[in-house]
Amino acid sequence: MRWIRVVMGVVTFLFVVIGLVVAQSYVTMQQLPVQEIPSDVLPASAETEENTRLVENKSLYKQLQVDRVEHVYITIYNQQEVAQNDLTFQELDESYKEYTNLEGGPDLEILFQTGTPEGPVDNGFSKGIDKTNASIELRGRSSRLESQKSYKIRLKDTAGLWYGQSVLNLNKHKDDRTRVRNKLAFDYFTKLSDIISLRTTFVELHVKDQTEDPQNDSYESYGLYTHVEQLNEEALAARGLNTGGQLYKVENFEFLRYPDALKLADDPTYDKDAFERILRINGSEDHTPLLEMLDAVNDPNANFDEVFETYFDRDNYLTFLAINLLFGNYDTMSTNYYLYHPLNQTKWFLIPWDFDKALGRDLERVDKMPMWQEGIARYWGTSLHRRFLRNEQNVNDLRAKMEELEKIITTEQTATLLDAYYPIAKKYVEQRPDVRHLDMEVEQFDDYYQNLYSVIDIYKERSIKSFDYPMPVFLHYEREGKEEVFKWDASFDLQNEQLTYRVQLSKTPNMTELLHDEVNNEFELRLPQLEGGRYYLRVLIEDESGHQQIPFDYTVDQQGIRHWGVKEVIVQ
Repeated sequence: MRWIRVVMGVVTFLFVVIGLVVAQSYVTMQQLPVQEIPSDVLPASAETEENTRLVENKSLYKQLQVDRVEHVYITIYNQQEVAQNDLTFQELDESYKEYTNLEGGPDLEILFQTGTPEGPVDNGFSKGIDKTNASIELRGRSSRLESQKSYKIRLKDTAGLWYGQSVLNLNKHKDDRTRVRNKLAFDYFTKLSDIISLRTTFVELHVKDQTEDPQNDSYESYGLYTHVEQLNEEALAARGLNTGGQLYKVENFEFLRYPDALKLADDPTYDKDAFERILRINGSEDHTPLLEMLDAVNDPNANFDEVFETYFDRDNYLTFLAINLLFGNYDTMSTNYYLYHPLNQTKWFLIPWDFDKALGRDLERVDKMPMWQEGIARYWGTSLHRRFLRNEQNVNDLRAKMEELEKIITTEQTATLLDAYYPIAKKYVEQRPDVRHLDMEVEQFDDYYQNLYSVIDIYKERSIKSFDYPMPVFLHYEREGKEEVFKWDASFDLQNEQLTYRVQLSKTPNMTELLHDEVNNEFELRLPQLEGGRYYLRVLIEDESGHQQIPFDYTVDQQGIRHWGVKEVIVQ
């Protein structure tokens, strides 16, 4: 029986050891922070309404100080020092004249450093090194034509990361007289659910340009810039989001199928350049999920409500539309946002990008914007939005989402942010180099800045009003035999009121010399063959309440004046 006592003793000892291990593990678990399972390791079968929502790690923004200016120092070496630098910094600024492809322009190798207003410091980007650790290139479309350029800086792997980022987008925002619109928008997004913000920082850029004078040993201030974090794999990972799926930058996209350009990468006729003129590829090159979604969205026989619930997240989509309406961002119909599709999910998410044309930018324009730009009608030209808004419940949900966001986007919160930015913006617009490039008297800055405090209220009122108006349409012309045929699309009224169409044909773009003017609800006007020349077509759409809408079309006359709602017709 002795062997039984030995066995029992061993068993007892093992239980004691196991108990101590479990107890110690329990204590350790209490001390360690709780770590959530990343979304990208969840099995596909775990897809539920809760874990498919767009939820980013908002603690990422706690380190940001809205009233802080970062100082970036770059040294640009000449070709004797860096063989790749075969042009000067001035030639880089002028390279937009030769390169129309936004991704195809030249760059220069640089030494990237950070520091204080007094100069660079040794804080990871070593002050004393004499080799390049980054490159600089022009960025933006219209901004390339400005006298002050915007730049993209790409850090090399050997340089490390700047606040966890390898790309700096330095936006000059010369045409933003307040200098803070983009930052105001993205700082607000950090407070919202179901949408991604991007870290946005004020930066003063200091440049030591040795491309023309190798002996130059001083930094020149290029003034105030706004850095907006690049949405890429690093940014997704920093937010605890899946990095293995599709991410597209929308260039010229209206949720149509575009069969001649949008193809699978293994299609023998696939043309990546043609693809990226519509959607720039920033993630996986497996376009199967994209094409599947577009086929469904554009299938006239499919139940659209079911399609939408399958491929889109309602809260993300409504939030995206609502913030663009409340902020008056008129440059988002077919560009300036991202499409994101996480791996092992069916849903797509819309992510905002570039709000320098928002928050009162249109109020500063000399030429008046068309009425369809002042609210929900601007999205009617996009297939997805048009089908979504035809459902009355969807429109009501959008109104409700706007009201929900208005509890966060308040006059008081706007004032808090703007008060923090003001000393920074004021300082830089009053000093060189920025003061030399202003398109206003420097004394006017305070007036433009003050307008920001109430501009969201203006867009709120405009957006609510816009729901009462008919939707805009496109105009068409063709010759059939000896007849001129003018056609227009059917409009839509969100209140389901009856619509009438008044079709007009004129010899002048301002519609003062009318050749034909009639109410026509047949969506087609046929006239006997006209003499050769230029004619101008307009259709005025009116609902029962007297709200009038114009077409999407426009024409520009010889004086450069834009005539909204008018289509130029050339009769041969």
